[in-house]
Amino acid sequence: MKITTKMVLLSILTFTVLANGATASATDDKATKKTEDSVVTVVAGDTLESIATKYKRTYVELFNANASIINPNAIDVGDIVRIPKETEELPNRYDEFVASQVVYQAQPVTYVYGNYNAPSYVANSATNDYTYRGSSVGNTYYQGYCTWYAKDRRPDLPNMLGNGGQWVNNAAAQGYATGSTPQVGAIAETAGHVTYVEAVNNNGTITISEMNGAAGFGNVGTRTVSANDYRYIY
Repeated sequence: MKITTKMVLLSILTFTVLANGATASATDDKATKKTEDSVVTVVAGDTLESIATKYKRTYVELFNANASIINPNAIDVGDIVRIPKETEELPNRYDEFVASQVVYQAQPVTYVYGNYNAPSYVANSATNDYTYRGSSVGNTYYQGYCTWYAKDRRPDLPNMLGNGGQWVNNAAAQGYATGSTPQVGAIAETAGHVTYVEAVNNNGTITISEMNGAAGFGNVGTRTVSANDYRYIY
């Protein structure tokens, strides 16, 4: 067969088209990979800080970039975390969160004669001394906050245990049993937040109910979270 100049040019053109197509496909794959890398699915053991360190950001930047995260200290397996670009301008959600945590949540309570569980002192046989335990009457927390809901679910606990994040230490100081093993009916605490344990599951998770959590201020919602992320008051 006689090879003509037209056939040679057609072959070169066909090769060029195929080569360009392959290059475009590789470029598309790279762009897709880059898009996928901009979000992270939380797995067991992740914290916002560990994710931020891996992607060379700060946990404050990640919190500011993700409106779905209510508490920077409480992310759950399966949550989606978006990694912002270095030059991206972000809202200052973190300062608003910090300000909301330092609100003094106690308010006066009216005592009814005959229904007043006065502050008491609990004997400690191990140390042969007495531990102060505050009054548990009523609910002296502002309604709508996680602390109000936790006290409402556990009316036996004393008032004035502080903000969420301070309850376990303050309860332990007053002689209440605390620990790291989840139990149904326990108060579960993480940094800045307290919840109530509804169920302990077989896969290392617990089901909690909470106020001022993912459901928003003043609303009660439930979530399934890692049991290892919390400490407990029994």
